[in-house]
Amino acid sequence: MSTLIELKNAILAQSAIDEQTIGKLQEVLIAGDGINKEKASLLFELKDAFLDKNNHPAWKSFFIDSITGFLLEDEETPGEIDDNEAQWLRAKIQYDGKLGKIDKALLANLKKKSINFPEILHFKNKSVLFFEAILYGTRFVTFLAVIGAMLASIVLFITSTHQVIKGLQSFIDGNSLEHLVAIFVSSVDGYLFATVLLIFSMGIYELFINKIDVVSKRKDSRPNWLIINSIDDLKSSLGKVILMILIVSFFEHSLNIKYENISDLLFLGIGILLIAAALFLTHAHGKHKNE
Repeated sequence: MSTLIELKNAILAQSAIDEQTIGKLQEVLIAGDGINKEKASLLFELKDAFLDKNNHPAWKSFFIDSITGFLLEDEETPGEIDDNEAQWLRAKIQYDGKLGKIDKALLANLKKKSINFPEILHFKNKSVLFFEAILYGTRFVTFLAVIGAMLASIVLFITSTHQVIKGLQSFIDGNSLEHLVAIFVSSVDGYLFATVLLIFSMGIYELFINKIDVVSKRKDSRPNWLIINSIDDLKSSLGKVILMILIVSFFEHSLNIKYENISDLLFLGIGILLIAAALFLTHAHGKHKNE
């Protein structure tokens, strides 16, 4: 180890890597059990230190052949790049966030000679990364939907509360039970739709922008309706509330219908059966999903 440190310090004191330095490196790499991770790391340090220097033309091929031999000529996975080697190489190549010409040549040589080529070693060029950064940034456009749905929800909550106040006034004035039920059912309908918009607003925010920290600090503080990990979860939460809106709307309309013959009662019974079936299927789907 001391020999490697002394050699590294001696080379770093030079202005460039010449042919004599390459010869010394070759002797050190061959000595002992051959090239290992410490020796390979030394080569990467020298490569980074003399990146833009006037090095000997043989330095590039020497570096590439040495690292290729270290990765592909080991006893454990000969001819292959295992996961540990791939992670080590990725860290060495892109420790500063850049991919130089020698690095590209090394990867091309490994891709040509190795039996496999791990996914972690597939690097993207700057134009692709730039486009992906812009594309990922466009997710903030959904913030308009978050704000719009939230404001609409607040307006509906206020409007529904105003209807409840009107119902209370009607109760004081002594209006009939049917009139009171119609007012309160209408307010419940508004509350439910406001809830849909609120769930939509929070769901879109968590899916596309960021997790809500207030409900993420404690696992048991997050309500079930806000456990949204995908679009399907959001659709499921919205679907349940929309179903309740339809049920309330059906009940509201059923109060206004005059049942003059037996067919009217038959249609009412069919509607009730369909609602029961919808609730049963929703409950069965939720139970199956939890299992």
